[in-house]
Amino acid sequence: KSNSFCTLLIMDPQQQRVTSRVLPQPPETTVGGEAPGTTNAAIEQLIGSDPAACRYVKRRHLGSGSFGSAWKVEESTTGLPYAAKLMNTNQMSAKDRGFVANEVRCLKACDHPNIVKHVLSTDVDGMILIVMEYADGGDLYKQIKARQPGMKYFKEHEILFIFLQLCLALDHIHCQRMMHRDLKTANVLLTATGLVKLGDFGFSRMYEDSLSNPVGSTFCGTPYYLSPELWRRAPYSKKSEMWALGCVLYEVMALRRPYSGRHMDDLIDNIIHARYEPLPEHYSPELRNVVAQLMQIDPAKRPSLRQLFQQPFIRNNGLTTLKRSVENHSRIPEQTRNELVQSINNVLACESADYDGPRVVPKTGTLKRHAAESGWKDCVLTLSENAIEMRDVDDGATETVELKALTSVCPIDATIAIEQFVFAMKNQTGKAFWFKEKDQASFEEWLTVLQNAMPY
Repeated sequence: KSNSFCTLLIMDPQQQRVTSRVLPQPPETTVGGEAPGTTNAAIEQLIGSDPAACRYVKRRHLGSGSFGSAWKVEESTTGLPYAAKLMNTNQMSAKDRGFVANEVRCLKACDHPNIVKHVLSTDVDGMILIVMEYADGGDLYKQIKARQPGMKYFKEHEILFIFLQLCLALDHIHCQRMMHRDLKTANVLLTATGLVKLGDFGFSRMYEDSLSNPVGSTFCGTPYYLSPELWRRAPYSKKSEMWALGCVLYEVMALRRPYSGRHMDDLIDNIIHARYEPLPEHYSPELRNVVAQLMQIDPAKRPSLRQLFQQPFIRNNGLTTLKRSVENHSRIPEQTRNELVQSINNVLACESADYDGPRVVPKTGTLKRHAAESGWKDCVLTLSENAIEMRDVDDGATETVELKALTSVCPIDATIAIEQFVFAMKNQTGKAFWFKEKDQASFEEWLTVLQNAMPY
């Protein structure tokens, strides 16, 4: 039987004891229809209605989209609940198929207790099944909506616990050299044990940060969380993600989004001038100041996650209290509890706020560079502490890109490059440089050192 409420773990700083608070959970979605053409024989052996005939049994329809359905399922042999997406990629555009592929790659790359875990994914004749961890407490957006009648505000320590778990999830993603790119309360999932799970990686980027592309071509999420620089057609960056994090924190505190408008122009104008209503004064000045820092108009003035973790209020009032609460919470499985405590310890152990900066490992090698006029030519590529130099072996011509101007490094699919082991980098002007290595190992080595050297 499914839960009818979500228990959010809290530790009351005044009482210094573990308590719980019952949060109303939205009514369950009734079983609905499935998008046409979303099953075939091979897929039906994995997901279906008969426990004797499939691995995952459909228990509740969670929603439908243009290309398929989402279900709460149970593994037939264990009875464990999972969430499953079933999609028909034959009906998708190449761009939409890319979003699905991104989601699978990024879920597989992440292993953190505050991120929805990838369980299984398979593609059978254009039918894609993605099985993920199931969060039984609904999403944060619905929890906020449930509190709006009567304005039943979260307590400050509840907010900190939600916010810090989200920060830990984002920190893990950023350390994998990824960005989520669709951070919003609807993508923050809750569990009955009080754990927060970040989900929906459809718009994420693993190799290609897309930092040099304008918002119109790189961001497909809701406009309410887009930062001022994105509306000015600046590149997407981790500082854009910090703005969205500030919007989420504001929304949890105020039970409403920080930015709105009668029409889109009003919304954009309010965002680019950071005009939002003051936060409720019953929250501490320190917590309200976190929102103010994250929603600085100038992205350079916003803190990074690691800078945020160094602030005394976040470390002492937040992370240490969260750690103590998790350690004392027996309903969280031991392995998950240990993983989360270790994640918090890793953050607390770091004394420098800048240790998540670029890691430059100098490297020189000869490989092929593509030129529009002459095709592939030998090139000496040199990565130094501050720049990348490209020298043509034949004529000695040299071109330099400063690392601070580097916006993207990514592999190029062989179907596009018509060659294997091709990667590209872009600078702030949008100019692309294509290179080809001789084998997989050399290709991956260059990708790694160049991506690690990218500015955040």
